[in-house]
Amino acid sequence: MTHEQHLALDLIARLANRFGPASRIAKELPGWLEYLTEVECPERPRTRPGAQWWEKVRAIARDLVPAAGGGEGETVQRNAALFGDHFGLSPVETSMLTFVALYKLFDGFEHVVDGALETREVTVPLLLSWFCAAPEAEIRAAMRASGRLTSSGLVQNNRGGRHNRMPFDLSERLTLALIAEVNSIVDLIALMFPRAAEPQAEWQDFEGLGRDAELMRDLLSCALVQRKPGMHILLYGPPGTGKTEFAKVLAREIGVDLRAVGETDDDGGEPSRRERLAELTMASRMLGQRSDTVLLFDEMEDLFGTGGFPFGRETPSKVHFNRILETNPIPVIWTTNSVNACDPAFLRRISYSALMRPPSGRVRARIWQRLEERHGAGIPAAALPHLAEQHDQAPALVSDAMVVARLCDGGQAVVSQVLDAAARLAKGGADSAPRHHAEVPWQQDLARADADLSRIEARLAAPDAPRRISFCLEGPAGTGKSAWARHLARVIGMPVIEKRASDLISKWLGESEQNIARAFSEARADGAMLIFDEADSLLADRRGAERSWEVSQVNEMLTWMESHTQPFICTTNFVEKLDPATQRRFTFRIRFDFLSVDQLPLAWAAHFPCSPPVGLSALDRLAPGDFANVARRMQALGHVDPEQILQELINEDAAKMGAARPIGFGR
Repeated sequence: MTHEQHLALDLIARLANRFGPASRIAKELPGWLEYLTEVECPERPRTRPGAQWWEKVRAIARDLVPAAGGGEGETVQRNAALFGDHFGLSPVETSMLTFVALYKLFDGFEHVVDGALETREVTVPLLLSWFCAAPEAEIRAAMRASGRLTSSGLVQNNRGGRHNRMPFDLSERLTLALIAEVNSIVDLIALMFPRAAEPQAEWQDFEGLGRDAELMRDLLSCALVQRKPGMHILLYGPPGTGKTEFAKVLAREIGVDLRAVGETDDDGGEPSRRERLAELTMASRMLGQRSDTVLLFDEMEDLFGTGGFPFGRETPSKVHFNRILETNPIPVIWTTNSVNACDPAFLRRISYSALMRPPSGRVRARIWQRLEERHGAGIPAAALPHLAEQHDQAPALVSDAMVVARLCDGGQAVVSQVLDAAARLAKGGADSAPRHHAEVPWQQDLARADADLSRIEARLAAPDAPRRISFCLEGPAGTGKSAWARHLARVIGMPVIEKRASDLISKWLGESEQNIARAFSEARADGAMLIFDEADSLLADRRGAERSWEVSQVNEMLTWMESHTQPFICTTNFVEKLDPATQRRFTFRIRFDFLSVDQLPLAWAAHFPCSPPVGLSALDRLAPGDFANVARRMQALGHVDPEQILQELINEDAAKMGAARPIGFGR
């Protein structure tokens, strides 16, 4: 007979000793004995049952009790004692924890308790009083919400009761820990709250956080050394941006253990809000005396959000929750995909928060290389920097794409296809804005600017170069303004955030201004160079404005331009349309013009394998973009004829002068 059977039979014997043959308990008790054992009880008389029959049943119940030994029931009692000692529970409270665990774990014990409660002749406090050998008043005191059993998170109030019977519950994680074969409370803690896996990322992978990362590191270190309660860090941002990974890296950086709480139960199921909160409380109490541990609570908006929730996911008491935040003895790192879903009362109690964004281009290239080494997706080393620049998704998505590529043996083509599909899904089925693609790399010799671009590049690439600097690049389309802006960012080692007017201008009142502010804030947070294409649409002369929003939009741009501390560049084909106030907002105003006679052969050589015809030097309104456009046209035709190429360039030149363009390809 197992120990859990013994405990159930002991409870039956106590019930048999307390009640008479005419009671409802007496009517049900023989069935409980037969449910638990193979013993057959004497049949209950159909008329009024007498004392003789009842004494036989009592004797059977008493005789069965001593036969005990082994089983998971003994493990439950032993582990409950370990928890009791660690949490400072009294012997009665420890016995109550054992009772609730037996009820939840073992069908036989549950069957007896539920059956007894259904007779309405006993109550839960009375059963606990018998089980714990304690006065019922002491049991009721220990059952209060303010008692150590509940405040520790070990026992949860089962509101509404379990089928209106048992008012207590245990989390699945604790329930399974209670039947684990362990030797000490240290083993139980490790089982319930295991250390997080080692991070795959490095500290420098999060250099985009800048001083945020340094402050969080210092804050956690000092809080642990000084045992400062109520310290909370919130990491927020889109899914896949590395919030959990950074938490792991941060813990490793300061040399402490990171333990996740409230993720899933041991069967992989989703814990309830009540279970997640109880686990946080329990982990804090279990680990609160240590100075080498930080807790991680992922997706906290599910617990403390303000929006609608699935049925049955009760909202925790704000007062109770606020008390947890203010008195929590161990630092907690929280993560969420959206702070908009979080209760403001929670946000006010965060010690420090940081917005997590996808890594910058330079960091992405390093991450891509490490992910390729891990997954072996078949991407050549030379192609990794280009792919990292082309796809700005979070590392988690890149890792998933590489897994798919390896399964399909598809290499970089499959990685790009998967990431494009992920970007489309994130935008609700809409394709991402087209990215710039140049058939040939930037060539200084093909730029005709009224400033010394090489000198500017050399100065800004220096370690002591100023960063509060701005450019207005103006000139005809295709002359290389945007290309040089991107080239300059590469020279000085900065990621690029490029915005078109269509990315920022909205039909909704005030949203354009918000988009502009968000673009500058994002660039500042990422340490990125901000490039505005078609800036004349954003900085149009206010003297010609007909609507108030046209003025407020320009005002927003000018205000940010005045205070922005990172390099930014505006490009425009129509400098004459810019508001006069922009004049003093730009450190440099540089004009890019059509190619000179000496540059035309260089542009030809950059795009075509044949020698240029004599007539090329007569064209004076061509830009590098015109050569690139004609090169694409020739590639589409599938053959290269110098005279035909020249004719197409003549057409491009003539179109800018307003001349009629011949139909066809040089015919």
